[in-house]
Amino acid sequence: MSQDPSKVAIAATARWRARIVAAAASAGISITDPLAGVPGIRVLTCSSGDLGTLVPRLDRPDSPRPAIGAHSDSIADRELRDAVADVATLLSLHGNVVLDLDAGGRRHRPARPDVVVSAGMDRPQWTEPAVTLPVGRDRRGGPLTVALTAGPGFEGTLLELAGLVDTDAA
Repeated sequence: MSQDPSKVAIAATARWRARIVAAAASAGISITDPLAGVPGIRVLTCSSGDLGTLVPRLDRPDSPRPAIGAHSDSIADRELRDAVADVATLLSLHGNVVLDLDAGGRRHRPARPDVVVSAGMDRPQWTEPAVTLPVGRDRRGGPLTVALTAGPGFEGTLLELAGLVDTDAA
């Protein structure tokens, strides 16, 4: 992933990378995929704010409302935990139900969500389709990033949700 904190990183399958590059080209946004056609999940980057332009051009079928989960207590860094909570709240304000993935203890495991909101560094890197978004700066001036990770079939919804977060952060 690019070190530039203003960049949005999108990890996607070859099929979705091709769709994203085509949507970007139709919007006049330059995104290249150096590994076009290579199977597996690879990372593309775009400038913060471009997601809002890309998402409507992806020509995807309406997908069901995803089950969204967010970590509330398992993120040790308080600023990152607060950033995740802010993103979860924003998604809730747009009519989504966000499950607390840290609630319930061992007896009451929450349902497996379709999209997970977590700290950018608080999960295995790029093991599933994901969008890592800059959402501000910590008290030391470093970038705060929040990750949205999607299960299979929710890539389009993931980008839609990421577009909401990116627009709100701009």
